[in-house]
Amino acid sequence: MKNGKLAFIVVIMMVCSFMLAGFSYAAELPKVRWTVQTTWAKGMLIHDEVEVMAKRVSDMTGGNFVIKVLPAGAIVGAMENMEATSKGTLDGWHSWTGYWQGKHPSANFFASIPMHLEPTMYITWMYQGGGKELMQEMYNEMKMNVVVFPGGLTHPELLAMSNKPLKNVKDFKGLKYRTPGWWAEILKSMGVSVTMVAGVDLYPSLQKGVIDALEFSTPIVNKSQNFHEVVKYVAGPGMHQPTCYFEIGFNKDKYNALPPEYKAILQSAVMAMNIDMWTKDITMGIDTLKFYKGKGLKLTRVEDKDQREFRKVAWAFIDKEVKKINRPHTTKTWASANKMWTEFSDYEHFMVPVRK
Repeated sequence: MKNGKLAFIVVIMMVCSFMLAGFSYAAELPKVRWTVQTTWAKGMLIHDEVEVMAKRVSDMTGGNFVIKVLPAGAIVGAMENMEATSKGTLDGWHSWTGYWQGKHPSANFFASIPMHLEPTMYITWMYQGGGKELMQEMYNEMKMNVVVFPGGLTHPELLAMSNKPLKNVKDFKGLKYRTPGWWAEILKSMGVSVTMVAGVDLYPSLQKGVIDALEFSTPIVNKSQNFHEVVKYVAGPGMHQPTCYFEIGFNKDKYNALPPEYKAILQSAVMAMNIDMWTKDITMGIDTLKFYKGKGLKLTRVEDKDQREFRKVAWAFIDKEVKKINRPHTTKTWASANKMWTEFSDYEHFMVPVRK
């Protein structure tokens, strides 16, 4: 009996010593306070997920590493947060890499590629196919003093909120369609009347017939803009943006000064943000399509053969752009993304059971 009590006391003492050692170790780690500014308004999924990431970091460090997350415009302009991080005005930023296409011609490849990388392909390319390393190379070429990571992703955007059904290439001919970027140029070459309308003018433009259809964002974001009140159709799939990938980056000097433990925790929290944002967007999107159906809107999908025609035109356009740019980093990034698309498509076709 005495031996049993003695053994119990020894075990308790060992547990306490381990706990005290842990507390002592945590106390030895430095207190770090960072400020990160996003490009988004508070309340948007993509902003709120950065706040969730910051909470994970704080929780895993016992409150020693705290990241204050601010919305667009809190310290610098929404499109100034990346350069402000490089200069040290901010410790970090969260944005969409495509916004920097004017600063580096490879930027779009890390944000969204028309008729190309889907979410599972994209996250695989980023983490296992060299994508995030190529993204860091891009920022190095831009002479930005930053360390950058994949910052979360969302499922395909809606192709259109529309007052005309969109089921084939012919339906797009003469369509007054609001869309920016590469997709706008691709559609112009196919005879679509593309226009650019500011976000605040989209609802009245649909209402008054200034435009027939618009491409804006994911189902849940479009719902928040109430476009369903002034359209008859919801069109898919998101050919123009099969994935929307975001970025998160930190001042390189600040990041390099972190203890190894904090770097590992930060990277883990960022990776978790990728999965969390993606899966939340999917479930919210499912609910939103049910909402649209309940409001009497008709869901239309572009036919497969016509999607292949769009893909042919889209890829030819990007090929032409890459050759025109004639920049090594852009050429190898496009080649790397193409390799992932081809190999992943073949692999998935062989491995994944038929759905419908």
